[in-house]
Amino acid sequence: MPNTLSDQETILLIAELEEKLLDGFKKTDLPTLDLLFADGMLFHDQYGNVLDKEMDMEAYRTGMVRINKIDVSRREIRVFESIVIVSACLFIKGSYSDILLNGKYQWLRVWGKVREEWKVISASCTSISV
Repeated sequence: MPNTLSDQETILLIAELEEKLLDGFKKTDLPTLDLLFADGMLFHDQYGNVLDKEMDMEAYRTGMVRINKIDVSRREIRVFESIVIVSACLFIKGSYSDILLNGKYQWLRVWGKVREEWKVISASCTSISV
């Protein structure tokens, strides 16, 4: 379904959803994450693993992923009709499978319209050293 909002309205909406998503990560808010992740979502983590929605949700559910702090230093949002790409540089503090996270990561998230709702349909994360 085509996007009926202007590009600027879409950018503002996706920015709000991004904040909800980051808050959901920090609070391990599974209902919010479930709502914002599309059922067919694919996530490439910083170690090269490919996870689907259920695998990613399970990592939060079991405590394998714990996020204590997230700060966004740069974010770009690009609108392509019913697809939106978000590139963000994040400082993340927490743990991932008993590995301490304490650094900068470049994220790329793709939001798409799924049954009239914006959902994350794909994401990837890369560790950066700057």
